[in-house]
Amino acid sequence: MQDAAAAHQVLAQPEAGSAEAVQTSVADLVTRLLGHGCQIGAALLAKGKLARGQIDLEFNPKTLASALGIAADHLHPDLTHVTASFDLCRRGVEAKVIAGDMAPQPDPHLRSMLIRAHGWARDLKAGVQLMEIARRESVPDAFIRTRAQLAFLSPKIQTAILDGSQPPELTLKRLVSVTHPLEWSEQERLFGF
Repeated sequence: MQDAAAAHQVLAQPEAGSAEAVQTSVADLVTRLLGHGCQIGAALLAKGKLARGQIDLEFNPKTLASALGIAADHLHPDLTHVTASFDLCRRGVEAKVIAGDMAPQPDPHLRSMLIRAHGWARDLKAGVQLMEIARRESVPDAFIRTRAQLAFLSPKIQTAILDGSQPPELTLKRLVSVTHPLEWSEQERLFGF
């Protein structure tokens, strides 16, 4: 039944016997796009328009139909034009285009630093000197001092960092450039929670 649904979304006039072949063609195209997205995507794209908060893409119906292994007149017309809203979020020096509903993706660097901060906080609690930790890590004392404070963020902020649901503008640079309030509700307000 799922194969038939895929055929109904791709074909202008679905045929019962073609559902499995269409499903295989779509899966193959997705695999090729993931592997060589730029080259294949550029061949499929007829034109695109980028405006504040919105992207419009128009695909070449013949090229798309050929990539799917079907005749161009069998291609559902809704597949040749895609409009989506997006947000542009800055994260430090990089900018990310966020389109549609994205699944949370943890920032591996921020996540790693949070985990390391907990280890440093344990060491400090056990009586290990800050200079000794810095020497062991081959970093300046200030590096440990500014990053160890991550271990004392509110549980809500730490959970968001670990599962990737923190606001996109919450970067390691932002976290280490300010002194964190002691009260968790103030931290959450400061960092956009």
